[in-house]
Amino acid sequence: MNSRGEIIIVDDDTDDLEILKEVYNTLPFENRLVVFNDGEDAYQYLKTPEAYPFLIISDINMPKMNGFELRDKVLSDAETSNRIIPFVFISTCANRTMMKTYCSNSFHGYFEKKSDFTEMTDMLDNIIRYWKNAVPAD
Repeated sequence: MNSRGEIIIVDDDTDDLEILKEVYNTLPFENRLVVFNDGEDAYQYLKTPEAYPFLIISDINMPKMNGFELRDKVLSDAETSNRIIPFVFISTCANRTMMKTYCSNSFHGYFEKKSDFTEMTDMLDNIIRYWKNAVPAD
């Protein structure tokens, strides 16, 4: 895991992306933030040799390629699967049936988007701190 790598956020909702960028800018982390508004663009970026992110945070419900499809492609592709990149979902989707079905495949976390800026800040801070503490620094 590349603890100094960029943090990738994928979300098709431009308002949510702006809030997440604003939230991230209040946090003390030095990782570069890279945002995409669709899974296909994120996947193409992840396939490049210079892309070795620390963490991927993705919405679930997106056109073209949803978050589940993005995660599956990242894990099944030889170029991206060997990089050991934590992949978490952050979504307004609260469909427990869908999550239960998907939980049979492994993923690293699911969080519901918060409508309150402070709650969103706390959630994003906790996600990043968890993964920063999960492995020794590079």
